[in-house]
Amino acid sequence: MVETPVIKPMRVFGLATLSVALFAIMNVFVKLASETHSVVEIMFFRNALAIVPVVMLILLHPQKTDLFKTKRPMGHVLRGMVGTVSMVFFFLSFKLLPLADATALQFAMPIILTALSVPFLGEKVGPWRWAAVIVGFIGILIIAAPTGDTNLFGSFIALMAAVSSSFTMMIVRRLGKTEHALTIVFYFSLCGAVLTGAVLPWFWTPPSFTSFLYLVMGGLTGGAAQVFLTKAYAEAPAAYVSPFNYTSILYATFFGWAIWGDVPTMHVAVGAGIVILSGLFILYREIVVKRPLVADAILEDAPTEADIKDEEQAGIAQTDTGQAASGMTYNPQPEKQEPEIPEPELPGLEEKKP
Repeated sequence: MVETPVIKPMRVFGLATLSVALFAIMNVFVKLASETHSVVEIMFFRNALAIVPVVMLILLHPQKTDLFKTKRPMGHVLRGMVGTVSMVFFFLSFKLLPLADATALQFAMPIILTALSVPFLGEKVGPWRWAAVIVGFIGILIIAAPTGDTNLFGSFIALMAAVSSSFTMMIVRRLGKTEHALTIVFYFSLCGAVLTGAVLPWFWTPPSFTSFLYLVMGGLTGGAAQVFLTKAYAEAPAAYVSPFNYTSILYATFFGWAIWGDVPTMHVAVGAGIVILSGLFILYREIVVKRPLVADAILEDAPTEADIKDEEQAGIAQTDTGQAASGMTYNPQPEKQEPEIPEPELPGLEEKKP
């Protein structure tokens, strides 16, 4: 297998690490805002303000407003509803747990996604990845420390965030067959803003100047982080970008200690290490067997198959143009096609016929 090259590794490294740092800062503002505001109110600001940078990216894209068109409208609605539920659990876990604890438990998402991909996507998981899943769940139990003084309800909420996020990523996998990543992100943010806005009057708390800054900065940093992450995935393979997501535990630990005086206990550190190693091993096995990377979904939506086709078409066009100018002729050799494993349809994800 020929490894996909990274043209500008340091640039991608900067984009990825900046994205992770901004997401970590967003989590800080979410936790600060949750002291006086409901999760629904925080989510409304997060989704509504995140639409702005996504629309800017769409308008700068060569396809421009065509990216607002979709072949699977009900799929986006389903993704928006499940994703909104997932975000509720995520933000609530930040309110109930120290940042480092909540972040460590949410790293279980790739592990849970691997396990759920068997019954829901019909994927085949070999013994190596099943072993990584089992070891990863052991790490989760160590973090949760059911026999200790850990907030068990908070740990349960964090795990529910990982589980619901896994279902969200399975929907994204199916949407990615025909939908551009920016299209998926736009409609998710739009659905999230509409859903939370519809019930916002019952959860609204008038913000003070300080808490209003928390709400606004949470939305803006989340949107900016999405921009940098999308750019990083556009310039490098997911296998290069995804491992940087695990550095978020460092930011969560630092901010938790600096602002709230939270210091992770030994069992959290050990459990987080086990979960991270299990996730990285699953990522490695995904690369070896050439399957869609479950670790793409650790933070946000990675480029989809539709994106990859766009890039391939652009690359072919550039090659043809260059060869025409030089008088050379390019005769591409047919690539060996690997048999595709049929995936069962998830409800609401059927492609809309023209």
